[in-house]
Amino acid sequence: MTVYTKIICFCTILLNTLNCYADELHLYAGAGLRIPVEKIVSHFMQDTGHNVIVEYGGSGQILTRFELTKTGDVFLPGSAEYVDKLSSTDQIVSASPIVLHTPALVVRKDKGITTIKQLAESSLKLGMGDPKAIALGVAGEKLLSASGYGQQLEDKVIVRTTTIKQLLLYLLNGDIDAAVIGRSDAIKNQDVLELLPTPIGTPEEIVTVAVLKTSHYPQSAAQLADYFSSEEGKRIFIEQGFLPIN
Repeated sequence: MTVYTKIICFCTILLNTLNCYADELHLYAGAGLRIPVEKIVSHFMQDTGHNVIVEYGGSGQILTRFELTKTGDVFLPGSAEYVDKLSSTDQIVSASPIVLHTPALVVRKDKGITTIKQLAESSLKLGMGDPKAIALGVAGEKLLSASGYGQQLEDKVIVRTTTIKQLLLYLLNGDIDAAVIGRSDAIKNQDVLELLPTPIGTPEEIVTVAVLKTSHYPQSAAQLADYFSSEEGKRIFIEQGFLPIN
């Protein structure tokens, strides 16, 4: 056996040994958080050797999924409201806030709209998130109400989606002219989308990570949650357009 072959064999044995001690975690995550989640999960897996399976969906959807299966390790919705629901039934070990998930009213730039008043008086088509399915659904409804043009804007709504990503796709494809999406998506697509002034009184959701009591690997689950709530984790979210919690 050559020295090179011995090294390969040793590395294979070492890798197999490490894999024996690797945990596989199930993470529920809001679909609108995908980009920062993928980056943080990648760092976690590289650093720890553990594997993470991520299930994305609207915050309401992943809550329903967990309540149906009663399995999983970490829960990461776009609003603390969904963590509070699990906390009220004693289903979490711990929870930590990460960043703000701010609703933003945007219009395609080719429509020439720069104010909410102009949008309210136009014949443009508006899209919203389903308040029963996603974190920004309820916040979006409150944004319209706070604008002072709530009914006029509500009358323009032609679609309600179960994820913000679906809504953004409709918007970028030109199927709708305006929508309430997350500030992070608005910033990333500002070459196409005009971000309208945010009305005073618009609520801001708080992205919150929670360790679930159903976890078979509570220490590893807590470690993953710490990656999200750490300063480095928050920085990754902020780089994607999310705002820090003051």
